[in-house]
Amino acid sequence: MMMGGRFGGRRSQINRIRGNFFERYSNSALNASPYPLNVASSRQIPSYSERLGIGFGGPLTIPGIYHGKDKTTFFFNYSLGRSRNPFDSFATVPSALNRQGNFAALCTAGFDASGVCLDRDANGNVIHQLYDPQSNPSGPRVPLEGNIIPSGMLESAATGLLPYIPLPNLAGTVQNFHLQEALPNSSDGVMGRVGHQISSKDNVGVFYFLNSSRSKGVSSFPLLTRSTSTLGQNLNINELHTFGPRFINNLMLNFNRQRISTLNPFAYQQDIAGSLGIQGISQDPRDWGLPQISFTNFTGLNDTIPSLVRNQTWRVADFVILNAGKHNLRFGGEVRRVQMNNLQDPDARGTFTFNGLTTSDLTTTGLPVGGTGFDFADFLLGLPQVTTVRFGTSSNYFRSWFFSGFVQDDWRAGTHVTFNIGARYEYFQPMTEKYGHLSDLAVSPGFTGAEVVTAQSPGDLPFSLIRPDKNNWAPRVGIAYRPWIAHRLVVRAGYGIFYDDSIYQRLVVNLANQPPFAQASTLTTSPQQILTLQNGFPQIDPTIARNTYAVDPNFRTPYGQTWNFSIEDEIARDWILSVGYIGTKGTKLDLLLGPNLATGGTPLDTQDQLSLKNAQQFTYETSGASSIYNGLDLEVRRQFRSGFSLDAEYTFSKSIDDAASVGGAGHTVAQNWQDLAAERGLSAFDVRHRLTLRQNYELPFGDRKRFLNHGGRLASVLGDWRLNGSATIQSGNPFTARALGNLSTGAGTGAYQALRADATGLAVSLPASQRTTLEYFNTAAFAAPAPGTFGNAGRNTIPGPGRINFSMSLGRFLMISREKNIGADVRVEANNIFNTPQFSGLATVVNATDFGRVTSVGSMRELTFSMRVRF
Repeated sequence: MMMGGRFGGRRSQINRIRGNFFERYSNSALNASPYPLNVASSRQIPSYSERLGIGFGGPLTIPGIYHGKDKTTFFFNYSLGRSRNPFDSFATVPSALNRQGNFAALCTAGFDASGVCLDRDANGNVIHQLYDPQSNPSGPRVPLEGNIIPSGMLESAATGLLPYIPLPNLAGTVQNFHLQEALPNSSDGVMGRVGHQISSKDNVGVFYFLNSSRSKGVSSFPLLTRSTSTLGQNLNINELHTFGPRFINNLMLNFNRQRISTLNPFAYQQDIAGSLGIQGISQDPRDWGLPQISFTNFTGLNDTIPSLVRNQTWRVADFVILNAGKHNLRFGGEVRRVQMNNLQDPDARGTFTFNGLTTSDLTTTGLPVGGTGFDFADFLLGLPQVTTVRFGTSSNYFRSWFFSGFVQDDWRAGTHVTFNIGARYEYFQPMTEKYGHLSDLAVSPGFTGAEVVTAQSPGDLPFSLIRPDKNNWAPRVGIAYRPWIAHRLVVRAGYGIFYDDSIYQRLVVNLANQPPFAQASTLTTSPQQILTLQNGFPQIDPTIARNTYAVDPNFRTPYGQTWNFSIEDEIARDWILSVGYIGTKGTKLDLLLGPNLATGGTPLDTQDQLSLKNAQQFTYETSGASSIYNGLDLEVRRQFRSGFSLDAEYTFSKSIDDAASVGGAGHTVAQNWQDLAAERGLSAFDVRHRLTLRQNYELPFGDRKRFLNHGGRLASVLGDWRLNGSATIQSGNPFTARALGNLSTGAGTGAYQALRADATGLAVSLPASQRTTLEYFNTAAFAAPAPGTFGNAGRNTIPGPGRINFSMSLGRFLMISREKNIGADVRVEANNIFNTPQFSGLATVVNATDFGRVTSVGSMRELTFSMRVRF
């Protein structure tokens, strides 16, 4: 914003139209081929990315209407993005014989005369054998001869879903399907800004931004695509009033709206689940598509649930800046109105989990026998182990208020020391639903009983069903101390509390779409109630609560305490060394429990065997978890001089928690809600070592440089180039060894998939020379837990793949016309310049066929060209 009289003789240069044009382009033809993960080679996916835009601004003058040369300025920008983004994914799919019901290949030693597999475990027990679930639903079963399911036993709904599961296009039985596609994406953005000087004491600015984008996505299978369109708007009005040279007030009004629509290709077009005879699911044409199918050994069917999200926030904030001698004071507050408007049925077509239970042998006590059964065989028989569904109140209108106030003082107490002292208060109202469509379970102490409570009849609860936390005080204090004025040694320390203002937005979506306003259930198959693919949601006694989720009505706002200490000094000319420590303690973090398990580890959960007889299995969220982070930070900086600067930073850290989700990672139900001490382990985002390097080098050629400084053709070609580089070398995030399949049934965690493996005591990490993408860690370090027991391996005990990435850019400023002040910046950038594979996902299910493998890898070297012309 330009204010009259402030720039003197420069006014003639400043008050004119200025602008820029930019383009950024990359093409797969210039990039390295994808890393061949567990295959001989991987073809390049034809793709590209282009982004361009134009912007201009200056004094706002409309001939004959308005002349705002000295008081009003504007800026306008339009940007366009078009791309086809590479998608490269590996999946595990069943063989052609598997799809026909032939699983003879599971048995490596062959079969005896009666068709029983000759494979044995270390104790001599039969393994890799399938059994007929119809022979005895609750006890020892009859083997399926030769591991072949008779065609008459195949379920029609299962065979009807087979066309959406592709055949293998790679050899082997694991990661045997490779999908490579170029997915289109487009975006358009418009930005406008107007600034006006009302008077010598008042200035106002208006900013508006609109962005529209369209994208195509795909799951691991080519027929399961999705289309997403986003429209975002942001309006900001700012008024700055100067009461005096030391007293300024800033008033801000902001409006933000996001509209996101996501559809699958079947919505309004093809009712696949309904045509296959699957009952008890949504009949809304918007929800048409495939059910969600989950396997232990194979990649599941993951069809997108259509949704329409329209969120908007009004925000008014005001703060004052007051200078009073040695004190620079800031104080103010904010009011925010949040609206979340969702149109979605979270689990409209049902989720069916197949884990091998129904083709397993059973002991005389009903426990599944380890090493028997197979998940895809269960699928072909249409016999899931767990089913969930949730739909019926698709339109929800969530509302909330947010209030905050703060005061802060930057106090220059003396020539050697400065204090930053402040306090902040924040109130987050738990979100309500406009029509009261929220439902929770009021549970008795110790989870001995449960009763449905709704926002329409909340009893002594507020309409949000969650009591607000009104104790969110956040003190802040910082100190900077310089012992000697003539020396550059500085000591800094600080402490502050920070609250999670998004927690209630995450909780409320789970309280919606619950009974009695919607259909919902989480069921486990049993001899008394055998679930099928077509009838996975039978009628339930109306006296039994069917809610799939509940939240503690006294849920407290999570917060983190952060403290730090650092020493910084100039160890040589232009070289700065900083040594620091930072700690963070998270308190009242979210904790997910599965309290309604079968008593005594009963494997096949029936309603009368659950702890709560009047409720189904449900997830309970409360605020009882915590975390701790400690980090040592070393940084060396060389300030830019003689054409070179360098910044090297090393961090040694460790983070531990027992939370369901912290740091944006995971959302895990505790394995055993009565043994929460076993949940404490490394955080999913823990990175033990991280080294980052940033450097800037100006080539020594051209005007005012060491070489070729007298002009000439060679100087014009080699002059004014800059080489920038960055590097990241870090250890990997940890992973958890889990157990799925029929084992998760005996421990009662089948509905949550929360069972962990047993630790054998062997070292988990492999030497670098033995580490491959087929076995990245020592799989012998883990074993399947005994049937009916919880695993004793801790959370996140598998060190994940580290990361090594070097990127560089070469750029130059070109003066096109000095008279017209037109110049251009040109740049070529290379990401992952040394073409180092960036492994990410690991397969950590101990009883799955891909256990120990690397499952995904990042992109290889990519080149991008960019240019920005300024005028």
